[in-house]
Amino acid sequence: MNKVITLFLVLLTTSCSLPQVKNPMNVKALLPVGSTLRLTQKLIIPKDRSFIYIANGKVAPLKNYNTVDIYEPHCMIYVSKEASYQQEILPGEFEITNIIEWERDFSKLNIRNVMSNYGKKPGLIKTRYASGDGGPSIVMYATIISLHSDQQKDVKQLVCGHWNDPHEIEPLTLEEMKSALGELILINN
Repeated sequence: MNKVITLFLVLLTTSCSLPQVKNPMNVKALLPVGSTLRLTQKLIIPKDRSFIYIANGKVAPLKNYNTVDIYEPHCMIYVSKEASYQQEILPGEFEITNIIEWERDFSKLNIRNVMSNYGKKPGLIKTRYASGDGGPSIVMYATIISLHSDQQKDVKQLVCGHWNDPHEIEPLTLEEMKSALGELILINN
């Protein structure tokens, strides 16, 4: 009986001394619906596009899919539709109406099938993850923030995220999002 009690006490004391694993709070937990974002300068959406990339507080050029480092926090701001002319997003306040945490495992993505549906050959895809028939083992984690402004009804979403190995991916933190947006878009929570 003494051995059982001793074993129980050892297990109890060692379990209390184990280090606590920190789970960083994701954006959805820290940024309530009703908060606002403030765009500090005019943004231009190029013609035939519905979004632009933002990384390290700057607008990134839309050359190809590798316009930003996808493994680092980056954002895209979306308007409701593509247009045959450039569109402007003017400085102002945008209310957050919804936040969705989204994860997509691309390891099952068959690049050849996806691109053949768009009439492109896989060798012409300008991405770091377009190789092999079964695709890589990569996951994208994104925070999708729905936006509303009475003055700019075409501005729909801010999507921020990053890519990583499935075993290393973690939700984007609010600090990482703020780092990606810099002084270009300020978060008022």
